[in-house]
Amino acid sequence: MTQQKSNIEISNIGSELSKENILFTISSLSDFLFIINTEGVYIEVKFPHNNNVIDLDPKSLINKHYSQIQLGEDFNRKLDKSLTKLKETTIIQTFDFSISSNNEKKHFNAKISELKSEKKEVLGYVILAHDITNIKLHEDLLSKELEEHKKKVFELERDVNFYIKQGDVITSQRAKIQKERDLISVEKDVMEKQKALMEQDLNFIMKQGDKIAEQKHKIKIQHDIVRKQNKKIEDSILYAKRIQSAVLPPNRFIQHLLSEHFIFYKPRDIVSGDFYWTKQVDDKIYIAAADCTGHGVPGALMSMLGITFLNEIITKNPNIHANEILNELRIHIISSLRQTGSSGESRDGLDIALCVIDHERKILEYAGANNPLYLIRNCELIETKADRMPIGIHRRAKESFQNNVIELTKDDLVYIFSDGFVDQFGGEDGRKFLSANFKKLLVDNCSKTLVEQKRIIEKTFDDWKGERKQLDDILIIGFKIAFDKEEVKSKMDYDWAGKTILIAEDDEANVLLLRKALEKTNAEIIHAENGKDAVKFFRTNPDIDLILMDIRMPIMDGIEATSQIKQIDKNIPIIVQTAFTMSSEKEKSFKAGCDDYISKPINIKELYATVCKYIEKND
Repeated sequence: MTQQKSNIEISNIGSELSKENILFTISSLSDFLFIINTEGVYIEVKFPHNNNVIDLDPKSLINKHYSQIQLGEDFNRKLDKSLTKLKETTIIQTFDFSISSNNEKKHFNAKISELKSEKKEVLGYVILAHDITNIKLHEDLLSKELEEHKKKVFELERDVNFYIKQGDVITSQRAKIQKERDLISVEKDVMEKQKALMEQDLNFIMKQGDKIAEQKHKIKIQHDIVRKQNKKIEDSILYAKRIQSAVLPPNRFIQHLLSEHFIFYKPRDIVSGDFYWTKQVDDKIYIAAADCTGHGVPGALMSMLGITFLNEIITKNPNIHANEILNELRIHIISSLRQTGSSGESRDGLDIALCVIDHERKILEYAGANNPLYLIRNCELIETKADRMPIGIHRRAKESFQNNVIELTKDDLVYIFSDGFVDQFGGEDGRKFLSANFKKLLVDNCSKTLVEQKRIIEKTFDDWKGERKQLDDILIIGFKIAFDKEEVKSKMDYDWAGKTILIAEDDEANVLLLRKALEKTNAEIIHAENGKDAVKFFRTNPDIDLILMDIRMPIMDGIEATSQIKQIDKNIPIIVQTAFTMSSEKEKSFKAGCDDYISKPINIKELYATVCKYIEKND
């Protein structure tokens, strides 16, 4: 808007419109007059001489756009709407608005019309506002009175209709009463007969009540039995979880082997059919991600079989290749489950991706049963496919698994996993996540740290799953290849000065090995030759922080000693040392209260990692 247009005066309009006509209009006003130009700027404003509603000087509005001044409730909005309609139709527009002043609301009716020149050109718009407060109040009063009259008429009509209906009702009731009197005599006989029948029914019900009470008592007994059984089942599952947690590699141990890694492990139930496994022999690191048949307890039992067999295979032959490990594992699984391939027989087994990292040769051996391996190098994903057969009975069970050798470069990213993540239903369409999306997720985030990658993968899974049920156990392992051995070795240094460890062991060679390894940590060592001495030493020495307990000892075995010590202090960490050659030994050990175990022959790094998990727990 130019300054020239904003300064139009009424006198200017008068050059084309009779000024006398305008002044006549203004002088006839009893309320408010507003004249705006075509751009919405006030060019003339007149208030009545007795104005006590709008607390503004009319002159202060001149040359201001009407949107800059708020005259009353919804005035500007309604003026906008009326102007638009006036421009479209050229018909005089009206609207109501109100102004609150001095705790009183005034109501106005505004009429807006075009201000034209003698040549019929629109020069602006005239707004006449009339005070209709009294009219409004009178209308409201009349409306209320009308409502009251309507209400009274309605009530009168209702009363009249009521009395008319009552007359009909009374006549009808008289007829019914007479009819009922006639029926009473007949019904009296019927009631006597019914009374006799009811007495018979009552006696029957009382007898049934005794039977119901008896059944209720039996149900309560059954409920208590079921509750106790459920408690036993729940305790067994929690016990299975405890065992499974103990056989899985400790995080600290994995951290020593793979300085930069992540493990996304999310069981569907309390215990999992997926498991991960690591081991180190000299410069070789073994790592696997496996998916057993089934979920929950059945899957967990399979996972513990798998871990036990893998440890046994590596212990017997530390130089074995990746595919040979899977071949041996398949033999163990088929033999232990007594699978023959007969029709209707159990097809239990597991899928697995297994890697052997040779730091000295800078190679990675991979063998897979249905589970592939992804390697990301320079943000490009390379997939090594698995053999399409499981660890277990199968039509190709006599074929050897393929051994894949991959030359490694520094900062290679390796991922092994089960199928739980890609098979999860979710998203807007409720479909599977699929391998293609999983690959893209890994590549898109390959430049981030593995800690950040794990967080992103976890969030992606939760967002994708939403409120849907998790369908399978989830396991994803990612690790970065590094060849800086000094950095890894430095992480094996422990300082447990001020800590006291009790070794309960009757084999002198094992005692010497354990003492030599643990003395490097500055821990104080106490030795007991049997379980009875171990209990005695624990009673007399309150400063013991951890116990290494051999299972097979004279006088009192390690299982009984563990049970007695846990009765003294249930929080003392006890780690059993055993080869678990008998499955019952493992079960008895955990029932007695042991917290963890280390396998024989003893691996020093595993010893350090397992002890560290408990002895540094409260530091």
